[in-house]
Amino acid sequence: MRFSPTTMGFIYFGLAGLFIYLAIQNVNSSSWDGWTFFFAAVAAIDIMIGIRFFRTKNTETKK
Repeated sequence: MRFSPTTMGFIYFGLAGLFIYLAIQNVNSSSWDGWTFFFAAVAAIDIMIGIRFFRTKNTETKK
């Protein structure tokens, strides 16, 4: 079962929100450490992939 690019974009933005939340909670509990940077990096990658899915949707509708 394939999902539309818009749905996948929202899923990746949701995952990015989750990792941002985890990074904030980790900073509040144990300051900046390796896990915090890992959560922030994964969130940044998820945002990038989400934007790419939304651009794919715009390209498909223009054709």
